[in-house]
Amino acid sequence: MLKIQPPTAIDFDPAILAKDKNEQPILMIDVRFSAMYGSSELDILQMEKYQHIPFLMFVNSNIIRIFKSPDFAEVARLETKKVLGFYNPKSIEGIIYQSTLITLIQSWLRDLDYHWKSENPPYIEEIKEIGLFALLEDITTEDLQLL
Repeated sequence: MLKIQPPTAIDFDPAILAKDKNEQPILMIDVRFSAMYGSSELDILQMEKYQHIPFLMFVNSNIIRIFKSPDFAEVARLETKKVLGFYNPKSIEGIIYQSTLITLIQSWLRDLDYHWKSENPPYIEEIKEIGLFALLEDITTEDLQLL
């Protein structure tokens, strides 16, 4: 029987684009639900295509990794389930679909900006420390991939 090995490296493939109030891209997010991409140690390749974007984020069902341009140093690691569970506790029970993950990540970003759910959204201090919070004023997000 053939055993499928999960990849150890993948190309960055954004699913979400976040823009600031001036319509300038500030964050691109690659979202991967599949257990194939669940490793917290995946090498993320091809990020140099996005050097004009201040931050890149990779989200899987376990971890959120944030990288800062221009050298794409990893500046934060956050637990995906702490973010998702805050906005939809049922989402962390059982199966979470790709579209659910995208929607909840967008909800979190909007909460960081508008505080619609909480004055202290999950990981707000970490987002402030890396400099991303200052860019989130009046953001808009858009899906880049049809699911």
